[in-house]
Amino acid sequence: MKRIIDIPRPEYPRPNFQRGSSEGIDWINLNGLWDFRFDPDDIGESEGWHNSEVYNDKIIVPYPWESLAAWGEADSASNSNYLSTNAYLEPDSVTCGGLDNSGNYRDADRHTIGWYRRTIVVPNSWFDQRIILKFGAVDWQARVWVNGQLVGENENGYLPFEIDITDYLVGGQSATLVVRAYDPQDHSAQPAGKQIGWYVRSSGIWQTVYLEPRSKTYIQDFKTYTDIDTAQVKINLNIAGGEIDGIGLAVKSNAPVKQTEIEVSGNQAFILLHLEPELVQLWDVDTPHLYDIDFNLRKDGQVIDQVSSYFGMRKVTRQLLPGTNYEYVFVNNRPTYLLGALNQSFTPEGVYTFLDDDQIKNDIVRAKEFGFNFLRLHIKIDEPRLYYWADKLGILFMCDIPNFGDSGYGELSQKRWEETLRGTIDRDFNHPSIIAWCDFNETWGLGYHQYAEMKDRQEWVRQMYHLTRELDPTRLAEDNSPCIYDHVETDLNTWHFYINDYQEAKDHIANVVEQTYPGSEFNYVGGNQQTNAPLLNSEYGGISAGSGDKDISWSFKFLTNEMRLYQKIGGYIYTELQDIEWEHNGFMNYDRSLKQFGYDCNDINALDFIAIDHHPGLTFEPGQEFSADVYSSHFSHKKVSDTVLHWRLDGLDHHGQKHLDLVSGHTDITFNPYKVDKVHHLSLKLPDQRLVGTLHIWVTDQDDSVIARNFVNVEVLKPISAVEQSPDLTVINHDFTGESLVVIEGEGTLSNSIELPDITKTIKSMELIFEASSTVIGSPQTDNELWPSEVKIISNGTDIDTINLPNSPADARGALSYINGIDGKYGHLVRVSIDPSHLDLSGGQLQIDLQSDSGGLTLYSQRAGRYPLAIQVRIHH
Repeated sequence: MKRIIDIPRPEYPRPNFQRGSSEGIDWINLNGLWDFRFDPDDIGESEGWHNSEVYNDKIIVPYPWESLAAWGEADSASNSNYLSTNAYLEPDSVTCGGLDNSGNYRDADRHTIGWYRRTIVVPNSWFDQRIILKFGAVDWQARVWVNGQLVGENENGYLPFEIDITDYLVGGQSATLVVRAYDPQDHSAQPAGKQIGWYVRSSGIWQTVYLEPRSKTYIQDFKTYTDIDTAQVKINLNIAGGEIDGIGLAVKSNAPVKQTEIEVSGNQAFILLHLEPELVQLWDVDTPHLYDIDFNLRKDGQVIDQVSSYFGMRKVTRQLLPGTNYEYVFVNNRPTYLLGALNQSFTPEGVYTFLDDDQIKNDIVRAKEFGFNFLRLHIKIDEPRLYYWADKLGILFMCDIPNFGDSGYGELSQKRWEETLRGTIDRDFNHPSIIAWCDFNETWGLGYHQYAEMKDRQEWVRQMYHLTRELDPTRLAEDNSPCIYDHVETDLNTWHFYINDYQEAKDHIANVVEQTYPGSEFNYVGGNQQTNAPLLNSEYGGISAGSGDKDISWSFKFLTNEMRLYQKIGGYIYTELQDIEWEHNGFMNYDRSLKQFGYDCNDINALDFIAIDHHPGLTFEPGQEFSADVYSSHFSHKKVSDTVLHWRLDGLDHHGQKHLDLVSGHTDITFNPYKVDKVHHLSLKLPDQRLVGTLHIWVTDQDDSVIARNFVNVEVLKPISAVEQSPDLTVINHDFTGESLVVIEGEGTLSNSIELPDITKTIKSMELIFEASSTVIGSPQTDNELWPSEVKIISNGTDIDTINLPNSPADARGALSYINGIDGKYGHLVRVSIDPSHLDLSGGQLQIDLQSDSGGLTLYSQRAGRYPLAIQVRIHH
C-alpha cells in the first residue's frame, strides 16, 4: 500500500464553529494512517480487539473503506474506477461496469465491521482542561475505546459526535485509541440516501477525527438570526459543562456594530447586535459578504473558552411576484430566479469524502462558472467545509435529508430520520448559503407509487414538514421533491421530469404550468391542494440516470429554454453538476474534468435570458420562412434600458465554407424586470442554398453591452447536384450513405468508387474533402479526453496521405446529427490534396480507400455531423 507522509484533510473541519486555530497546539488532527482490520465474523469484541495487537492492515482516515483513497490508491481513481474491492468479502468476485450500470458491486457482500487503532499523544499543557475527541461522521455505528476502556458510542452516519476522554488519559503518556465501526449490509432502516441501491457505499470513518482541549464550562452551540430589515443580529448561545455562576460573555465582530446587548441567564446567553443600517453589507450570491464574530466565555476575568465564527446578513422568504397572484423565492427582499443543479457530491477517490479541501472549493467555483446560483445537495448531509465554501464564494443551497429504504419504513427508521433532521439543522443552521430544506425525495422510503394511498405516511410527512419549519423558521421547507406528483404540504411546489423529445417536453411543461394555481390538486396527493407557493422544477434533464453516456448540451438548452418561456416557473434544478459512476448527465465528468457544450452554457444559465419559442433544430425548404416568438426573461437585479433585439443567420455550406450574416436585423424591445414578456415575432426568409445554419439572437442595453444570447439551428435542404461544373472547377458530390453515417470500429477500410466526368486530360489538381472522426461507441459528450485514430488515404492504389482524426466529438455543434435523429456526433473537416499525375485515371474512376487503425473511422453524410457534405472531390482544370 502506498504510504503517505502529510496528514490528509489537514484543515480545521468546521470553520463556522472554530475553537482551535493552530493544529498541534490547540487542536490535533488525527487523520492519516491508522492500524486496521476487518471483522467478518464479528469476533472482535469477544476476543478483545480493543486491547490487543491483532491489526493486520493500514487504512487512511478519513476516507470510507469502500474508497480507493482509504487504501492509498487515490491516484488510480478515474471516471470508471471508483471503488476498492478491499471492502468486499470476496474481492475477486466483485464486478463493476465502470461507466455502465452493471456489475454486482452494489449488492455483493461487504465487510460490515472495521476496527481502527492509532496512538495519540496529548500535550501536557492540555491537562488543565477537558480533552475532547471529536468525529465529523462515522457510518453507521461507532464504539470507541481509549487504553482498552470503552469511552462512548454513537449511531448515525451523518452527524458529528464527541467524547470527553480526559479521565482515560495519563499526562505525559501516549494512549491507544480504538474505533469499531459497523455498517450493516441491510441498511434499509438507516438514512443513507443514494448509498441504498444506487452507488458505492461509504462505511466507517468518513470525516475528520480530531482532539481539542476546552474548559469544563464551555460554549456548546449557538444559532444566529439575522434581520436585514432592522439591521439586527440575534444570537442564542448555549453554555454547557460545569459551574455557570459568575460566567460572562464577550462578543467581538468586524460588523458595523453600534450597540451590543448581552444577557446571560443560566446556561443560555442572548446576544443582540444593533448594526449601522447604512453600513450593512448583505450576503448574496454575487456579494457573499461575511462578518467575523468571536465569542469569549469568561470567568473571574479570564477567558475560559473561545469560539470563532461568521455570519451573513441574508433573508429568504416566499412572496408574491409583483403583478401576479403566485409566489417566488425572495432573497434579501428581491425575487430570485433559481438557476440550479443537482449536486450528489460523490468523488471517485473518496466516494462520500472529498480528497482535499481544494476539491470541495472547486465544485463551488465550477458551479458558479457554469452560471448556476443554486445547488440542491442531494440526499446527503455533507462535510461542513462544503457549506463554508458556499458561504464564502456565494451560492445558494437546498439541502436534502437522506432517505431510508422502502423496506425499512417503520418506527425505528422514522426515529432515526427525525434525529438526522434535528442534528442537521442544529449543525448547519448558521450557514447563509442554505435557503431551504428538503425532507424527502421522490417518496423514497415512503412507498413510492403506493404512497398515494397511504394516508398515515402522508400525515407523517406533513408532521415532518411542520417540524422542519419549527426547527428552522428562517428558511423554506419542502415536504417531498416529487417525480410522481405527490406533495402534501410544502413551501415549494416542485416537480421532476426527464424527457429527451422537444415536443413531448413542450407539452409536459405547458401542462404543468396550466395546472398550477391555488386550489389545484395537481402535483398533490390525498386530497391536498396547491397554495400559491413558488413553482420550481427540482430535477430535469434529457439524459436520465440509466440512459448511458451521452451528450447533454442539446437537451439542456432546449429544455431550459422551454421553461424560461413561463413566468410562473421561478427556477430549475438541472440533473446534474457532475457525473457519478454510471450516471452521465453532468456538466463535468465524475473526475471533474470539463465537458464541452459547443456554446457558452452561461448564455442558457442566465438570469437575463432571451427565449425562442421554436424547435431547437428543424429542416426547411430553400427560401422558406422561419417564424418564432421571442420572449424576454429579466431576473437579474440590473437596471437596463434602450434594449435592442438583434438576430443574425450564419451557415456552413456543402463545401465546408462558413457564411456570416446571411440574414440579419434588429428591433427595439422592452426588457421588463422580474417578468417574462413576448417582445417580438421574428420572421425571416431562409437562403436559397444548401446549408446548416445557426440563427443567433442577442439583446444589447444602453451601453451596447450584450445582456442575453440564444440560438437555434436550421437545416436548409436543397438538393445538391452530383456534379457541379464551372470553367476552372468541377465538384463531385459523392453522397455514399444518403442521410446517415458509416462506422468502422477499430481497424478497417471504407472504399468508395467515384465516377469522374470526361475531363481527365485537363486535370491540374484535385482536392478531397470529407467529414470524419474516430469511432467511439455511443455519443459521449466532447471533453478533454481524446480518442484519436490514424487514417491512411489511398487513391487508385496510390498512398495519398495519412491523417490524424483527434477525436469522436458529440455536442451541440453536431446540429445536423440532432436534426436528423443522431445524438450530436460530428467529425472534423478533412481537406487532402491529390496530385493527379501520380494516379492512373484512364478508367474514369477515382477509387478512395480510407484505412483506419484501431481508433476506427466514422464518416458523415450530407445530413449528419456538422457539415452538409459527404465525400467531395474538387477538380481544378
